[in-house]
Amino acid sequence: MSGSTSGPALPDFPWDSLADHTATARSHPDGVVDLSVGTPVDPVPELIRDALAAVSDQPGYPTTHGTPELRQAAVDALARRFGVTGLDPVAVLPTIGSKELVAWLPTLLGVRAGDLVAIPELAYPTYEVGALLAGAEVARVEGLTALGPRRPALLWLNSPSNPTGRVLPIEHLRKVVDWARERGTIVASDECYLSLTWDADAVSILDPRVSGGSTEGLLAVHSLSKSSSLAGYRAGFVTGDPALVKRLLEIRKHAGMIVPRPV
Repeated sequence: MSGSTSGPALPDFPWDSLADHTATARSHPDGVVDLSVGTPVDPVPELIRDALAAVSDQPGYPTTHGTPELRQAAVDALARRFGVTGLDPVAVLPTIGSKELVAWLPTLLGVRAGDLVAIPELAYPTYEVGALLAGAEVARVEGLTALGPRRPALLWLNSPSNPTGRVLPIEHLRKVVDWARERGTIVASDECYLSLTWDADAVSILDPRVSGGSTEGLLAVHSLSKSSSLAGYRAGFVTGDPALVKRLLEIRKHAGMIVPRPV
């Protein structure tokens, strides 16, 4: 008896495709300046390590939705740090870092073959991978006009951008939100670098000046990997439209996509 498997054709994993180049660079007498993986090098803050140690005895299963205290802390942090107000803590969903959420979001939202997912022209590779996993078509665009009459099921934003560092102004974000709502397109904003700016303040898609005070059709993805040096702990969350978050929660419960309780 024999069987075969098939699935979406995915690009090579970025670091695998760089392996030969990395080996060549490491053979250089002066070593290598490695700009490939943006991994934190600062130590995990002692306050966080102490908190993790204090709750290390967790023999039971955690919940996919996290604790009410965690969800409220996320809402409070977004209000305090980024001026995002009016969020319902119920519409906060912990994620195992942000990458897995980015990779599976199109599938979790019901995007399928024949649908279109729009991503930035220069972008984090996982946006494309997530669309391909769902069987969708990918459109790399620098601006909305490049889409013409096509209506994406999902549109990814990333400000500040990885890898360019570009920060999108309020006016630009507001136009994107208005455009997407007119077409029934979900906007997912990868905001993992929102606090890491030099000259211009980055703004969340959920900022009332952008959203008009409504989270309809909007999702913001956040990670603690860079902001708190917690890449090794896989801690993040998504929030925004309560109906969309509820759908994500329902599926993730069945799939066992759960952040460990100590984290």
